[in-house]
Order: sequence, then structure tokens, then C-alpha cells
Amino acid sequence: MSTLQNPIIQDKDETQTDDRRGSSAINRFTALLRILGAAALIFAMYSFLAKGWQNGNDSFRYLLLLGHTGVLAAMGLASGHYLKESKGARLLLVLALVSIPVNFAILGSFIYSQTVHLSAAHADNYPDYVFWSVDSLNTALLTIAGSLLILAPVVLLGFTVLARYMSTQLSLLFLFSNSALLLPVRDAEIIGLLVLALTGLVFVLTRKFAANQVAAKTPEGMIALSLQLLPLSVLAVRNLWLYSPNVFLFTVFCLTVFLLLRQVSFCLETNSKFRTILDIMTLAPALLIVLPLSSVLSDLAFFPNALVLPTATLVSALMIYDISRRNTDSAGVYRMIAMSEILLGQVVNLALFDGLLATLACILIGAGLLVYGYTVRQRSLFAGGAALIIAGMLQQLIDLAYRFDLGNWASFAILGMIAILAASVIESQGSKIKHHVSTWKNTFQQWER
Repeated sequence: MSTLQNPIIQDKDETQTDDRRGSSAINRFTALLRILGAAALIFAMYSFLAKGWQNGNDSFRYLLLLGHTGVLAAMGLASGHYLKESKGARLLLVLALVSIPVNFAILGSFIYSQTVHLSAAHADNYPDYVFWSVDSLNTALLTIAGSLLILAPVVLLGFTVLARYMSTQLSLLFLFSNSALLLPVRDAEIIGLLVLALTGLVFVLTRKFAANQVAAKTPEGMIALSLQLLPLSVLAVRNLWLYSPNVFLFTVFCLTVFLLLRQVSFCLETNSKFRTILDIMTLAPALLIVLPLSSVLSDLAFFPNALVLPTATLVSALMIYDISRRNTDSAGVYRMIAMSEILLGQVVNLALFDGLLATLACILIGAGLLVYGYTVRQRSLFAGGAALIIAGMLQQLIDLAYRFDLGNWASFAILGMIAILAASVIESQGSKIKHHVSTWKNTFQQWER
């Protein structure tokens, strides 16, 4: 018996399918427009530094940027109020918040130009577009006061839209972090300590603010929390770019960038391609931190040289392991990278330092990985820990062999007894050992990579 489909229902289904396709196409097109619009606005935000925006003095040039920030916030507010469209409004306000550290960096340059003597030779080292100055300190302070009348409401508006119930706390913290850009200090050591202290403060306070807040788990809330690290990154980049490079500052910069990318990663969907790319990008500061951190530790008089490389590689590996915990698709790959780095670092360290301290570091790190790997049932950590313990013991056996006098009768007696006892243990307990090894092997194969 054949059944005939109602042509009216069929036309209705086809119409609904076409509507869904059309709606999907419109969503993709609007998303593309937002991306292009955001790129254009960011380009416009920074193009005031380039040739073509050089007309007028530095105060006039800065007012152009300040106006640009205010216009972004106003457009976002108008878009949400009149067009009833939330995505574009949020994007415009996020871009306005991103421009805030740039405003504070230029205001800090105004203060620096009046409080620190800049010789002509020093000033010539600056690119023209980053050399900002005003006529007097009073002018700089008045400019800051006037700018805050615009910047503070923009900050409050932006964080109110992104995380309403945390907006006041996040706004105050964001302004406080940006205020560090106003300090007329350019010494790399001081800036490094300042960035490190502010990074710790930001993480403690944001965790406190986000506790029991549903908004903190939304993409907008995560963006609001991530933005707190942006002024600290600008502070570190400014010194690394314009002033004498410093390994301590570069170490702090790697850590800050890692934490910033980590926060942004949490804002994205778990299986999104962009999050995968972002996690790969996060791998760069995690690996780059080894050399500057090693240099910093080696300069410390109280820190043993035999512990420099193990400590630096362990810190880097912990950062990479953190990536594996939030990237479930490639978790095994990141764990293998982390374990390979630790193994390589320990082997190189044992080759460079043959003392007891290097061996103990290798064995203790290996024991820690072994226990943790067994607890979380992860093969790479357990195997890496076992390999480190074996490497440390082999190092001591090799060292003992160099000191062992084979010409002495006592040496031969000790070797003979060890051989006989080993043979007895293997022969008497061979079946049990084989059974335990087989059972352990099957259990081990069921663990995560």
C-alpha cells in the first residue's frame, strides 16, 4: 500500500528548511561583519600612532584616541538601546575596554616626560610615534584628571554589561591595574616585581569576586575577568620594547601572557577550533620561560646551580600540564611534551652536575611524578617519574663504579654476594614476579596516556 505525502506539509517543511538555511547564512554573514568591524576599529585605535595622524601636538593626538574610546562606548550603548542588538553592543564595549590601557600608557608617558630627564640621545632611541610629551607637569595632571571623567564611566559601563554583579569590583581593580602605567618608573627589576605583584593580586581578587557568581561562568564574565590582566601585559611589553631588556622582566612577561591566554581560553567552547589554536599559542610562553627563569635563578647567590635547570624545566612543565587539564582532546600530547621536557632537563642537568644534589633533585622529582601519576592514573606521568628515579640511581651507580676498586678482594666478594642473592630471589619468586608484572602491565594499559 503506497502512502502519498501531503503537498502542503511538504511545501511547509521545505519552507522551514530554507528559512533555517537563510537564518544560518545571515548569522555567518553578521559574524563575519563583526569580525571585520572589530579589526577595522582596532586598526583605527592604533593608527593614530602612525603617519597621517601626526598633525598637531601630542595633547591633540591623545585627545583623538580619547575621543575614539568614548565613541566606541557610546556606539555600544546606542546599539543596545536603540537597535536592541546585544552582540554588537558587547563587542564595541569590549573594544572600548581594550583601548583603556593604551590611554593610560600615553598618560604615563606625559608624566614621565616631565618627571624624568630625557637626554636627546635617549629620546632619539624612541620611535617617533611612541615619544609623547607635554609642556609641563600641571598639563599632564590636568589631562589625566580630564581623561578620567571619560575613562572611568567607560570602564564602569563596559564591566556592567559584561558582568553586572561584579561590575563595581572589576572596574575598580581594572582602574587600579591601569594606574600602574602612570608611574614614572622604567627600571626593569622594579617593573618586573610590580607586574608579578599585580598579577598575584589580580588572581586573588578575581577569584574572590567570582566566587558563587553565576555571571563568572558565562563567556562575558570570563572576558571581564581576563581583561584584568591586559594592563599588566601592556606594562611589561612597554619596558621590554622601549627600554633595556631584562631576563627577570621577560620571565614575568611570559608568566603574565600565559595566564592571560589561559583566562581567554576558558571563555571559549571546549571543542572550538579557536580554543585549540589558543592552547597551542599558550604553549609558547610555557616553553620560552625556561631560559630566562634559569638565568634569573643562576644569578641568585643562595640558589645552587645544580637546581637551576630542574627548577626551570619543572615550572615550564607544570604550565604545559595545566594546558593538558583543560584541553581534553590533546591532553595526552601536552602531557608527553611536559614529561619530555622534564626528562631532557634532568638528563642534561645530571650530565652537567655529577654531585649528590643533582641526583637527589632527579630522584625526588621522579618520585613526586610517580606518586601523582599513580593517583590520577596517567601513564605518561607515572612512566616519566619511574624513568627519572632510574636515571638518578644509574647516575649514582656510575659514580660508585668510578670509586669502586676492582683490585681489592673485598670488592669481588661484594659483587659475588650480590649476584648470588639476586639469582636466588629471581629463582624463588620468579612466578610471583611474573604474575605481578603481567597484572600490573594490564592495569597500566588501561590508564590515560
